[in-house]
Amino acid sequence: MRLAAVLLVAGVAAAAGPVEVQVRGVRLDPATGTPVVSLVERGQAARELPIWVGPFEAQAIAAEMQGVPPERPLTHDLMKTIVERLGARLDHVTISDVRDNTYFATLHLATPDGNDLSVDARPSDAIALALRLRGPILVDETIFARASQVAQVPIAAHIWGLTIQDMTPAIATFFRKSGGRGVLIADVGEDAPARDVLRGDVITALDGHDVGSVADLAEIAGGRKPTEPVTLSVRRGHRALTISFPLS
Repeated sequence: MRLAAVLLVAGVAAAAGPVEVQVRGVRLDPATGTPVVSLVERGQAARELPIWVGPFEAQAIAAEMQGVPPERPLTHDLMKTIVERLGARLDHVTISDVRDNTYFATLHLATPDGNDLSVDARPSDAIALALRLRGPILVDETIFARASQVAQVPIAAHIWGLTIQDMTPAIATFFRKSGGRGVLIADVGEDAPARDVLRGDVITALDGHDVGSVADLAEIAGGRKPTEPVTLSVRRGHRALTISFPLS
């Protein structure tokens, strides 16, 4: 009875361990144009874990997958060369945590003296380096269970010719934005009446009312008169701007 219990516990622990995945490809999120790396579990289950990344990291991943050598070494090519010249090797990469909609990865390097060197890394960098050094990519089992609860890129909304979305840590990193609440302008349509608004601006207020989310903006917009000019308070880099435009 005790042996059976030990085997059962061991089986549960094994099932909850890391799962090896492979990079299926890089695609663009249709709502925002943000690159998405698709990690797929090896084996029959073939669960998918999408991770939103920056454009430069996406380019580095796609180039390695397609076997396209750069004219000059990119950052991840340089990292590969440094690891090899130091006599180390990449044992594996682990994506083991997600906090505030942001995934965390660790590089496990085997040093020449036989020690394991763990280095914190962004998943995008870890994936790009793992492809170059032919190291396995592992994802903690709990990440798959929590992935459905992670809103990496919220559904985009459209108003006044603008594509808007909530600001999340992942989105803030992609657009190189500092912290703070607001609504990101992900795209500006050619027929948008707001001519002075730019992609990457962050809306902080509408008609003098603070805006912290798409829901806030929609609620304020729904209560205003459609004939009145729209006044947006936006954050562009370190500058605060006020932009007004008519709807007619």
